[in-house]
Amino acid sequence: MLRRYYKVVKMSQIDKTEKKGLIVIGGGITGLTSAVTWARFHDTKKDPVLIIEKEPKTGGFVTSYTREGYLFDTSQIIPNCNDMFELLGIEIDLKRFKGYYTRVFLVNPETEEVTKIELPSGVDVFKKKLMKEYPENAKEIEKFLDHSRAMFLELFKLKTEPSFIELLKTIVSCPKIVKHGSKTFKNYFDQFGITNPEVVEIFDAFAAFSGLPGDRAAALMTLGAMNSVLDNAYRPTKGFIELTKQFEKRFKELGGEILLKTKVEKILVENGEVKGVQLEGGEKIYSDFVITTIDPKVAMKEMVGLDKIRELDEKFAEKVDQVKMSPSSFNIALGLDDEIDLAGLGMDCGYNVVTTGGESFSKLFEEYEKGNMAFTEKQFHMGVICPSLTTGGKQNITIRVVPVGLGDWVKLRENNLEEYNKKKEELSNFFIDLVEKYLIPDLKKHILVKDISTPATYARYSGSPTGSIYGMAPFSDNFGRTRLKMRTPIKGLFQPLFSHGIFGCMLGALQVNDMILERKILGGNARLKPDK
Repeated sequence: MLRRYYKVVKMSQIDKTEKKGLIVIGGGITGLTSAVTWARFHDTKKDPVLIIEKEPKTGGFVTSYTREGYLFDTSQIIPNCNDMFELLGIEIDLKRFKGYYTRVFLVNPETEEVTKIELPSGVDVFKKKLMKEYPENAKEIEKFLDHSRAMFLELFKLKTEPSFIELLKTIVSCPKIVKHGSKTFKNYFDQFGITNPEVVEIFDAFAAFSGLPGDRAAALMTLGAMNSVLDNAYRPTKGFIELTKQFEKRFKELGGEILLKTKVEKILVENGEVKGVQLEGGEKIYSDFVITTIDPKVAMKEMVGLDKIRELDEKFAEKVDQVKMSPSSFNIALGLDDEIDLAGLGMDCGYNVVTTGGESFSKLFEEYEKGNMAFTEKQFHMGVICPSLTTGGKQNITIRVVPVGLGDWVKLRENNLEEYNKKKEELSNFFIDLVEKYLIPDLKKHILVKDISTPATYARYSGSPTGSIYGMAPFSDNFGRTRLKMRTPIKGLFQPLFSHGIFGCMLGALQVNDMILERKILGGNARLKPDK
């Protein structure tokens, strides 16, 4: 076996005359998976693979950072990705959520009364609990969950780029997806006749995890996320940065190269074919294959140019121009003292959703689309997560607020830092007060460290002009067969970012490698191990 090597290289160390087998733009989890997959199925001595990352480290939004001795994660959940980890040789120590995956705290804004709804892990346990607690809708709940599960399992029968014959077979093998795949989650859900408002709120929470309300989110996206996390949900025992480290370790074993603190300026295209990339300093690195994992509007419009794409495929160029990115977020990471009893408050679950319910999230999203932030004491929706109870370490919680637009956050940070800090401090106190009032009594007394991320933080870190945290938004007209295609009209250029979350990022990376290798990895299937 050939001796393999790994290097975090400097630009001066790159051999300009050596043609790379693959160049990956972006070192987040999608980029890492893309590169590791290539290295796993190639001899990197003959077909070298290079990741180019603008930040000083890889991982993107899947990482961890420390503040005054506290470890804060930027991601919160890993669904069951064990088959993909096994395929790529990724070894990671994970801790499974065994109790409640989610708790919903439904706040009546007029009376300030709170209804707590606990959702257990495990599909069957989840179904039995709901049917028992809401007997008036038991039959409807059972029908909805059984139908949704069957529709989810049909995903394993889909092809990523089906031939005409395969499309015809899909009509027979995936009838539920064919019939309901283009619907919004609300349109799909409403047909089952579930009327209890608490049950409606439970399932709307799964849609909101995608950053969209149920009347906008693709049904297939919501059902896929719901079934995946109910099957199994995990956290890395040493923080999410450990996942990145294990990908880098595997990349090292397979002989890959990573170029950090380097920005790609252009994707080189000649006669409709990709030729490599040009860096910010003017240096060029050549390859017949490029996978871009950054914001597709930046990659396609700025690095390639819509005019070049339009010459090859007018519809694809139009889709790039029209595609909407997911919202940004306002994130508050809190390091707490040892006096607060988070376990006694039941915080050892995946997510705690604190919401005024009803149409709150839809109204917040409508205002977000208008450029407004409409959170008030009478209308709010946020997630509260406590990683330390699952994986250990000093006590901490994270408050995540979505949807939040870019607004004037970047302008303030660049031109008026004092006003920027004042604004984020006031807003963080507003949400902390709500959490203290409805979820964690006396929270403010126990705060030792506070770290705040705004849309400006995410825009700077990811390079997305809007500060998007979930990539392309899974609207019903931009998911499944209607999404922006991963194979671009430019030969050799791919973009696997079609779904957010670690599972979706890894799967997209596998799919584009399967396209490049003409179905030698997944057999053309949209999912790994479709027989299961």
